[in-house]
Amino acid sequence: MTAGTLTLVATPIGNLGDFSPRAAEVLGRAEIIACEDTRVTRKLLNLTGTSISARLVPYHDHNGAKMRPWLLEQLASGKAVALVSDAGTPLISDPGYKLVAACREQEIPVLSVPGPSAVLAALAVSGLPTDQFMFAGFLAATTSARRSQITELAALKATTIWFETPSRLAQSLAEMADILGPRKAVVARELTKLHEDVIRGDCHELAEHFAGAKPPKGEIVLLVAGAARDADKIDEATLEAMIRAEMDGQRLRDAVRAVVEATGLPRNRVYRTALKIDSADNADGQEDR
Repeated sequence: MTAGTLTLVATPIGNLGDFSPRAAEVLGRAEIIACEDTRVTRKLLNLTGTSISARLVPYHDHNGAKMRPWLLEQLASGKAVALVSDAGTPLISDPGYKLVAACREQEIPVLSVPGPSAVLAALAVSGLPTDQFMFAGFLAATTSARRSQITELAALKATTIWFETPSRLAQSLAEMADILGPRKAVVARELTKLHEDVIRGDCHELAEHFAGAKPPKGEIVLLVAGAARDADKIDEATLEAMIRAEMDGQRLRDAVRAVVEATGLPRNRVYRTALKIDSADNADGQEDR
């Protein structure tokens, strides 16, 4: 490990066999190891038999503003610093990117020891398109913020990858079913561990599955297929015609659901157009009277 260099070291997301010899070597030669949780990292080093002489220091969301200047000082003085997260690749949903950005500004070298990643592991086994994907982070804790997150990405054609807690999984899937329609989705749980579980279905099917069971245990990655690749070929006039056909003898809500299922368009777009049609028809009816 080169002095005065920040090295990002990936650690196992479950299976200790995924801890690479290079990761062990780099951590063994580091003078400082910045950890999301020093207890978790020390346990990993003990379980893998990795001998270190480094000083372990915490670096996370709550102390990042205080610790970054100190770590930058150590790097500038020639210390070899490694950065690890509790599990997986650093900078994925942790504050490490701010440290890397600061290093780049100060022309401090940054290297990477690649390895396990829950995001890529889940994508690889999901069966969803992998040519384009977006990691969107953790879903919000509140309903309004969560629905806003989902709506914002509804038109994205790439596979979307989220982290979610077991207690909110069923509710989040129900909201995705409402906003996104019958998109294919995958719930990947406990990846690389003994009880790894990958469940496929559409958002509605998965919402019903998890609503009728106890919240699952363990770390969860939620993947959702992107908007239909040909959805943008449906112009407003065509969409209005489809909605009018479905509204003949059906309630507006049922008509919207039928069009969403047929086209893969975001529910919000279809619903807005249906409301516009309904309002226009009601206005015409009042004028006739």
